[in-house]
Amino acid sequence: MALVRCEEQPDREPVLLADALPTVVDGIRLAARAGIPVADPAGGTATTCGRCACAAYRHRTAGGHWILVEPGEWPLGAVPAGRRWRVAGDGTAVNLRATVPSDTCRISHFDVCPAGPPPAASPVLLGQWRRNARRRLN
Repeated sequence: MALVRCEEQPDREPVLLADALPTVVDGIRLAARAGIPVADPAGGTATTCGRCACAAYRHRTAGGHWILVEPGEWPLGAVPAGRRWRVAGDGTAVNLRATVPSDTCRISHFDVCPAGPPPAASPVLLGQWRRNARRRLN
């Protein structure tokens, strides 16, 4: 595949990841239903938090940073905007802004790490923080 520098096609507008991601996710779901192999979206590196020793998955973000993501998925309506993450097929974690309400998301371990203060943003985050705190004590 040949790549063309942006300066060589100034009339083409960039596509925002938030606009393209729902289409990509739909394509992955259709491929999975049809039995076509797709990358495992949970394929992050299993690790433990250095502050609380809880299990999490390390994923690279679209911005090139690393984030710990909690295992499991949550309904979008239960997680506040700005705290919703999607792990793409290549393992990249993307913070979701605009999404389909019936979809699911992942949450960052940093939002529910029991070594930090309890989150006040949502009952789901607080519940996960409490579960992690109980695991930390055991």
